[in-house]
Amino acid sequence: MDVVPSQLAHREFYHILISAVAPRPIAWVSSLSASGQPNLAPFSFFNAVCANPPLLAFAPAMRAPKKSGPVAGAPAVVPLGVAKDTLRNIRETREFVINIVTYELAEAMNQTSGDYDPTINEFEVAKLASAPSKVVRPRRVAESPVSFECKLHQILDFNPGPEGGSLVIGEIVSIHVDERYLKEGRLDRNSLDLIGRMGGMQYTRTTERFEIVRPKVE
Repeated sequence: MDVVPSQLAHREFYHILISAVAPRPIAWVSSLSASGQPNLAPFSFFNAVCANPPLLAFAPAMRAPKKSGPVAGAPAVVPLGVAKDTLRNIRETREFVINIVTYELAEAMNQTSGDYDPTINEFEVAKLASAPSKVVRPRRVAESPVSFECKLHQILDFNPGPEGGSLVIGEIVSIHVDERYLKEGRLDRNSLDLIGRMGGMQYTRTTERFEIVRPKVE
């Protein structure tokens, strides 16, 4: 089967995309609104993009606007998407924290993925403890083994429609590592029971691993 994205319904293309590009790490992003309202939400379009400068990026999708009845005689208007609370908060404050998600935290992470009103504190919804950050104002997830405090580096807006999204690039300004996951002074990757997002409602654990030695090219 060979397909062209522009010739597919969005739902069909999206299904191929998230099923094939997997597993995807999860950015559990905590942020604050300009008025100081906490927010916590997961995003699976996420990765490290540069070590110097130290940059992480995640891509929040736009939400579809709430449906309203057509106005008689009015011309058809292409609807704009609605920015998620996380994206709006980062535009306002230029700060956020990316918390890493373990298998133990999977259920709590999922609880924070709901389409809640901006006045709702997802830390409270998921019964999560928060801890103060060192540099930025948003608090981090206390139970997360690694949290990256970030200052906004850049936002790239791709499509303002309800099927579009943006790319948020943050510069890491401080890292919290739970000492239980340190071995000889370094982060012990083997002790991190991380999860990744697959297609649909599926997730995977990173507990089954293998090593491959890179070839030496003379």
